[in-house]
Amino acid sequence: MAFPKNQTIHCDVTSCKHHSASNMCELESIKVAPRTACHSGKCDESECSSYSRG
Repeated sequence: MAFPKNQTIHCDVTSCKHHSASNMCELESIKVAPRTACHSGKCDESECSSYSRG
């Protein structure tokens, strides 16, 4: 699958080292993973696995 080169990742997690002052993720891509033992069917069921404490 080809992705556009102009994708952006918005992020409000200021504790992540990839977070920029303009509320953007500075990584080219992120990995989204399921949360352990969470099967709610809502947005809290997943998390950014690319998070790295700043």
